[in-house]
Amino acid sequence: MNRTDLITSPINALPPAFGGALPTDLVELRPMIEGAFEAWLNKTESTATRTAYRNDVVQFLKFCGIQPEQIEEMTQIVPDDVTKWRDHLLASGGRTVGNREPAPASNATVARKITSLRSFFSFLQVGGYRGGNPAHPNFVNAPSVPDEGVTPAIHPKSLGLLLNCPDEETPAGIRDRAILAVFAYMALRVDELHHINVGNIARDGEHTIIRIKGKGNEIRKGVLPPIAATPVNAWIELADIESDRRGPLFRPGNSARGAGRDGFARKRLSVRSIQELIKRYCREVGIDEAVSVHSLRVTAATEADKAGVPLIAIQKWLGHKDPRTTLRYIRGHEDLDRSPAYTIRYG
Repeated sequence: MNRTDLITSPINALPPAFGGALPTDLVELRPMIEGAFEAWLNKTESTATRTAYRNDVVQFLKFCGIQPEQIEEMTQIVPDDVTKWRDHLLASGGRTVGNREPAPASNATVARKITSLRSFFSFLQVGGYRGGNPAHPNFVNAPSVPDEGVTPAIHPKSLGLLLNCPDEETPAGIRDRAILAVFAYMALRVDELHHINVGNIARDGEHTIIRIKGKGNEIRKGVLPPIAATPVNAWIELADIESDRRGPLFRPGNSARGAGRDGFARKRLSVRSIQELIKRYCREVGIDEAVSVHSLRVTAATEADKAGVPLIAIQKWLGHKDPRTTLRYIRGHEDLDRSPAYTIRYG
């Protein structure tokens, strides 16, 4: 293989079969494969999704003994490597936790990771890579994912306690009440709440709405009902940020050089901080440790379904493209007491 071939047909230059000895000059393809990897990631507009995909592939390569800076060695990967990785994840989640037994990854998590890997190799093949896809379903079965998701919902009474848990006498407590209300009544993803700006809140006729940047940077309008608007407005007034239309809605404390009367920094409250404060309040009211930020979204979807909201409306509300995804958010959607069979009358 000469230098001209590498430049004019970089991906076709890769070995056409699984495994085999690496050509001595394959290392020259490293920047080209890295470029293909970045191009594959950049097809996805969501920063959070890109990060997840990158981590999935890097985690797999490390499992195979391949460092990210040696990505050209991925041509050595065979389906058995993917199968072993899948089984490793299902057994231990790919983690070690001190002296404790690591918890296994869920079927949904492992299925997503295999899908990420499968997608990357497919992208290379579209670009001319003649090697096989070691994660292809003909070679590796992803674990089955139940119709109903595994994220637990929160009992409505417990959620009521959670909404009232933050101390309304402190600036941080007022902010956190607003955060909880937006999660509980708008069913947002944590990344969506993280990206809300003050100027995203607006009036639309008789409604207060928030323009939400969802997955793929798609914008949708969500209604902020009065019960949630009250704590949000209290927070905006306290932080004195109503005129800062381009600034983030939810901010961390910074008494040294903050914006607003109570010293809040003009930067976004991080996703990790949001997740941790939700976990903290859940512990304070005695909610199960398994509950997460995502549980608030699942709970909202479940309660909307119980209230008789049509599935298509819940789907749009959650920002899902596929109603089957929405069904996985609704706990008890197979409730036999609500079977359509009981409503049918003939003659």
